[in-house]
Amino acid sequence: MDQYAAVLLSFPPEDTPPDLESYDKAVKNHLNQVTRILKDKSADLITYGPQLLELLNPAVHSLSYLAVLHTLILPGLATSASREYLLEKVVLFMISFDGLQIRYAGPHLQDVFAAVGGGQLLPPSVAVEILATAILKLDPTGSMLTASHILLARLAYGTDNIGPALQVVDRSIVFYPGMANRGEPQYLCDPTLPPTSYIARETGLTAILKPQLVMEYDLLCGMMYCSRRDWAKASDAFLRIVTFPARENGVNKLMVDAYKRWVLVSLLWKGKHVDNPSPSGHTANRYYEILGKPYTAIAALFATDNAQALKHEVDSNAQIWHEDNNMGLMQEVLAAYQKWQVLGLQQVYSKISIPEVRRETKSAETGGNLPKDEDVETLIQNMIISGMLHGVVEKSDDGTSFLTFLSPTTSLSEQDFAKELARTAQRLQNLRPLLRAADERLGTHKDYIKHVIKESKRDKTQQDYAVGHHFEDEVDDEDLMGGIVSTG
Repeated sequence: MDQYAAVLLSFPPEDTPPDLESYDKAVKNHLNQVTRILKDKSADLITYGPQLLELLNPAVHSLSYLAVLHTLILPGLATSASREYLLEKVVLFMISFDGLQIRYAGPHLQDVFAAVGGGQLLPPSVAVEILATAILKLDPTGSMLTASHILLARLAYGTDNIGPALQVVDRSIVFYPGMANRGEPQYLCDPTLPPTSYIARETGLTAILKPQLVMEYDLLCGMMYCSRRDWAKASDAFLRIVTFPARENGVNKLMVDAYKRWVLVSLLWKGKHVDNPSPSGHTANRYYEILGKPYTAIAALFATDNAQALKHEVDSNAQIWHEDNNMGLMQEVLAAYQKWQVLGLQQVYSKISIPEVRRETKSAETGGNLPKDEDVETLIQNMIISGMLHGVVEKSDDGTSFLTFLSPTTSLSEQDFAKELARTAQRLQNLRPLLRAADERLGTHKDYIKHVIKESKRDKTQQDYAVGHHFEDEVDDEDLMGGIVSTG
């Protein structure tokens, strides 16, 4: 065992290599030694593995720790240690490995991620949290979609452990595996590399994601946001699917499912259904209009004062909502109808009595006015608490309750306003490296280069047209798909 320990503990050396080139050589030399042990002495590694893990620090000896751990848990848990012991070591590794060092062991790392994301090793609540933590250790920006994101989303939504996954799901995806012009890194250990340079099929840190998987991830994100009633983020997630670039502007089942949910979520978020998004082609919009007709009919009634008609339409098509797994969302729509009617009153009133609110608004859940003023006041108070309504309920001298509408900025203190400005500034600061990486990739894209050359040759008289012309106009759907997401 001592000889194995000597090899496994030899990296990183006590004297840290002074530059990236030296560190890169040291890592690769260590990997060669560890690979020989894994190939020729795997049985010994299983026997002595638990003892070796006690000698290794997963935050310092990440490569060695991963090699031993991988041997002990895959393809199944080894019998040389208890199940509880091995799972404890899995958790310890996932939350503490060195994100730079581990870039060199992509395939083994993905095997462990897959084992955890499969939900069979650990309780789902633990598995979701440590997988989310590990994903962000590998890519602190959270801007690169990987195969591990799909595992996380499936496990989190399927087991209703959504909270721990939000630290990953809330990040804006900017890059996808298989993107053109990602650039070959000189040294994987370079801490300034954008995620596109080291998270790739070639490094084993992710698999190529077909469009279907990209859309599945967004659909799961949308459903997770729906479960938390975060309608704005749910709408954004569904909209990314609805406008997904496709050949010949066609649509698939995932896109249609997302469109139906997007219509309903639009009602919950904005109180109305907006026009079909412009990035969708004419053919796609025709499919959406036909296949989503029952949903747009609900949206049309939602904009009217006829609560009874809305309730009847929902009840009459209950089988459709059940078959589409959208009955829960439809019930949310019915419950939101009167809330949006209350919000609409502020277009006419600055202050209105609760009895008047009860007379002027109706519930789509019952099709009529609420029976008591107290029910309306409870509805309004819940809207205020949730942040949907900016207002206060006050009582006059005769005991009549009034709702006073407030400006959204009225309830924001100077201190809160300063904090919001600081958060916005930090978000912009975090976006800078991502924008730089995106600009570099765009600048070397063949279609963009052709576009620049074509624009440079235009006559002076055509410059006004060029100002309004966009790069996207030069790229057809098939080229766009190839440049963003690999379809292979």
